[in-house]
Amino acid sequence: MSSKLYSRGIFVAGVCWAVLQATGASAGMESNETALTAAADTPAVEDVPMGQSAEREESLLPEDASVKGEDEELFGKKGGYFHPYLSLSGEWTDNLYNLKDDTQSNFLTKVSPGVWLAVPRAKIIPVTITPHNTSAGGLQQQLKDHSGTDRYQVYALGGLDFLTYSDDSDLDSVDGNFEGLARYNMRGGLSLQLLDRYSLGHDRFDAGNALTSEKLREFDSNIVMATADWLVTEKVRLKADLSNFNLDYEDEINYFLNRDDDVLDLYGYYIYSEKTSFFIQYSLMEVTYDISPLDNQQDYLYGGMKWDTTEKLSLLFKAGYQQKEYDTETSGHRDYDGLALDLQSTYRFRERAELVLNVYRKNEETDSAVALDKEVTGVYLRYFQQYTDKISGRFDFRYEDADYRQLISRDRDDDRFILRPAVQYLFRKWLMAELAYSYDSRNSTDDYFDYDTNTIIASINFAL
Repeated sequence: MSSKLYSRGIFVAGVCWAVLQATGASAGMESNETALTAAADTPAVEDVPMGQSAEREESLLPEDASVKGEDEELFGKKGGYFHPYLSLSGEWTDNLYNLKDDTQSNFLTKVSPGVWLAVPRAKIIPVTITPHNTSAGGLQQQLKDHSGTDRYQVYALGGLDFLTYSDDSDLDSVDGNFEGLARYNMRGGLSLQLLDRYSLGHDRFDAGNALTSEKLREFDSNIVMATADWLVTEKVRLKADLSNFNLDYEDEINYFLNRDDDVLDLYGYYIYSEKTSFFIQYSLMEVTYDISPLDNQQDYLYGGMKWDTTEKLSLLFKAGYQQKEYDTETSGHRDYDGLALDLQSTYRFRERAELVLNVYRKNEETDSAVALDKEVTGVYLRYFQQYTDKISGRFDFRYEDADYRQLISRDRDDDRFILRPAVQYLFRKWLMAELAYSYDSRNSTDDYFDYDTNTIIASINFAL
């Protein structure tokens, strides 16, 4: 990471410290110029094994007296240290490649084994890391803070997806993700944390890669983040994140997307009450491409609040200003500045019903060879209802607008909608089945990128 990144970060840290102390004291490749586009623009989703949630519990390590007298064996099922899982699913779709014309149906078989473990023992996955390829730094929204009180926490997860396509066996592949977290809480209020997430996957099918020889756009990515979190006084808290995101595509035709991002995030919190805190955040990002002349530097300045008023409501909201400057001053490389927004909220109506609302807005990196970047605004809504001890349902809705800043004369502004109702049946605590339907639609000012896709998914999931 450059000295410029460090020097600017240190300067802003000093300003944040001064403000908070005062507050505390007082209180490329153009085979088809519109077609060559990566499809990694799917909104961020929770990436946890089916039947195991990182949302339903706020604490990293929930206290549960019922397990204290159980089997203490490190890999015992009752001990809560070791959690294998397996998901078997089948998906039928009427539009595998997400095309406007010449649609192709397919049946996808997916086998997903995995295991995660935590020491001290945990009953839920302690962190949800969902990389997003077009977001600078690899994350579309802010990671949630650690909320556990144990002296230390170690967590690791490894999972694979074996994919088999009925339409074309050349598409058969293996995806995977491996992640880990280590955190140590010191007595003086300082906490140190290191997390890492390695992903081996492929972009969703799209109009661009459907017409190239390599329909499957495979990549590997890695995000690593080091965090220092210091509770200075009862009213003042400081946090710093230093992270790196690396993205590499397998095939040469996609090398224009390969890049390396360095990120410095600085936070200053004023703790208004036990449940409410206000904060300011400064982020500095340096984005370096392997071959594309799109290297840039981004500055973010946010003001926000974190609000956990009751057991029913939790909210993280921040709004601010984003500035993006390109290193290369050539025709079409126009700097950007505008509003940046991040809202993450959960409301529990009663014991068996929950509503999640997330909103985000910022400028993201390009996923097209003929676009400089894109301005993205998105909304995610999820409603979960447990009808009986055995039957539950959920409804997911996503909307995302991606306004591309094109390098060619043809405009492109995409509106994408996803609807996904699902019903789940719990046979045992460790065995669950799900039946879901998904409708995915994109309308673009460039008709070439329009599509409508219907998918039916059935799965059975084992988790201990």
